[in-house]
Amino acid sequence: MNLYEEIAFLDDEHMNEVINECKVIGTLDEMSSYYSEYTDIFIAVGNNKHRKKLSLQAKEVGYHLASLISPDCYISRFTNIGDGIVVFPHAVIEANASIGEGCIITSHVTINHDAVIEDYCLIYSNAVIRPNTFIGSLSRIGNNCSIAFGTKLKTGSDIKDGSVIEPSDEYSFEVGV
Repeated sequence: MNLYEEIAFLDDEHMNEVINECKVIGTLDEMSSYYSEYTDIFIAVGNNKHRKKLSLQAKEVGYHLASLISPDCYISRFTNIGDGIVVFPHAVIEANASIGEGCIITSHVTINHDAVIEDYCLIYSNAVIRPNTFIGSLSRIGNNCSIAFGTKLKTGSDIKDGSVIEPSDEYSFEVGV
């Protein structure tokens, strides 16, 4: 996307290596020591709880949580999007949807109008989030899933690949419960 002149990684397992032409400059424990040189940070961790923890640490240091949004996706100008998210190519986010902080929306995901995705969710490829749904924070939606119209998922839901979730399924809850 050519947003930055230089990209560097912090990674506990690959010190002094090069990943996709970007050098690993330190470990996660050293995050605060790089703030004077790098003020933007993106937490590229798939585990929702770990990504949230690292994001909160980065904010405490003073980092700006950058968002990485592919120019090859479609996001309605009437969508509300939080900080520190990534939206992969060919994702579609329709009008009046709301995407929380630290979410990962992968390729070919469709989020219909008026859907709410709370903070630190991960939605894998080809998932369809229908209108008027609510996805609780820290949830993971697998590949090729469909979350039916009006469904409300509990915080931390883990929806397996290929699932179709209806409002009456075990993951759902009634508003106010």
